Amino acid sequence: MAFTVPDKIVTYGTGKNAVTVNVKLIPDGAISCKDQCSYVLTGDPVKANKKLNGGTGVPKGITVHNTPDITAAEGTNPAEQYQRATYPNCNMRGVAVHYWVWHDVIWQQLDDSERGWHAADGSSRRVDHRGNLTGGNVDTISIECIGADPESEETLARLVAHLCVKYGLEPLLDVYTHNYWMHGGDRFFEGVGKNCPYYILPHWSGFLQNVNTIYCEIKEALPE
Repeated sequence: MAFTVPDKIVTYGTGKNAVTVNVKLIPDGAISCKDQCSYVLTGDPVKANKKLNGGTGVPKGITVHNTPDITAAEGTNPAEQYQRATYPNCNMRGVAVHYWVWHDVIWQQLDDSERGWHAADGSSRRVDHRGNLTGGNVDTISIECIGADPESEETLARLVAHLCVKYGLEPLLDVYTHNYWMHGGDRFFEGVGKNCPYYILPHWSGFLQNVNTIYCEIKEALPE
């Protein structure tokens, strides 16, 4: 079994708010080695191969997901294993996200400028928190937080905060749940088959406040 080796390792920030990202992007033109879902069959592209936000590549927001924790193979961790399951193993049913987060480990699989396949909204757009038209897949960076572990959620919060600073986004306006694109709201929908981010939704407002606190700390530490 060959584990993924990052092409580069990037660190954002310093001190308590720092995050380290293992970067291994899916190559442009990569194709699926098997049938994954209705829109990704054998020989089809494993990612959209398009830029966010009308081709500009500038993200309009960040979408947060949860996925179940898994028992990883010896010598690796769930973030790397999910990353590898997406590509080259093609075992993720057509899902293509930007980041995987587990405990203090982050793997990046799509460039921030690329479209993902994660929001279940295709190429559609709906009215966003700012009153503009935005799509989960076509306009936002996607992050999968693995499991319900508090350390993973804290790493996620730091990553979201750094991305907000990097792209001029605001945590309280530009960060979305998967449910927002599926159902039109950042809340838990009782009786609905999929609620995501499942583990964070019950305390979503608190999570956003934590992101906003970290965001303000990062901005205050920037040189004038």
